[in-house]
Amino acid sequence: MTLPKTSVHSNPSPALTNIEQDSWEKLASALDLDKNRSTNVGFKTMIMASRTTTGADARTVVLRKVDAPQKYVWFHTDVRAEKVMQLEAFPDSTLLFWDDKEQIQLRLLVETHMHTKDYVADEHWQTLGFGSRKSYLSEYKPGSEQPGPYPGFPTHLGAGLPSAEESEAGRNNFAVIECRVLAMEYLHLSRDGQVRARFQYEPDSKMVWLAP
Repeated sequence: MTLPKTSVHSNPSPALTNIEQDSWEKLASALDLDKNRSTNVGFKTMIMASRTTTGADARTVVLRKVDAPQKYVWFHTDVRAEKVMQLEAFPDSTLLFWDDKEQIQLRLLVETHMHTKDYVADEHWQTLGFGSRKSYLSEYKPGSEQPGPYPGFPTHLGAGLPSAEESEAGRNNFAVIECRVLAMEYLHLSRDGQVRARFQYEPDSKMVWLAP
């Protein structure tokens, strides 16, 4: 992709606008492709980095919902997980996406808000299949020490799925993390030249080219 040379200014070029729109479309389309069981879905998962009292922590989470016009994304977690306490103490986070096929990285700077006992969490819970609900049936806190390998759900379930009634027990452990996107950085790797840009949404809206 050949892009025009430009300086930083408040009026974005059409190329910047197209990159920003295309990035959000790729995030949203990852959800549709995942539902269709497509392989190698770019942006299906992300690295979520959070602050701690001693430094930083990171883990992989699954993208669950995207609102491109309002600049929000969501993911799910066990309410007992360490990252929940970290985000309650430090709500700001960084979400890192990588599409290996397209060689595109998206870095989202976000402010998080947790939903557990409200209609938002209820709506997300209703969209989960029994396979996903199964992972919230663990009797133990994620990360707790165990005497041996533990599958993350009651062992009697084995490779099977819980019944609808059994799966509801996981609702108490289920949390939705809502992420308000404050800024997004785009990076495209190519032998023809790298392309990097930043899209600031809050507190002020601005699009700029960056040196890779």
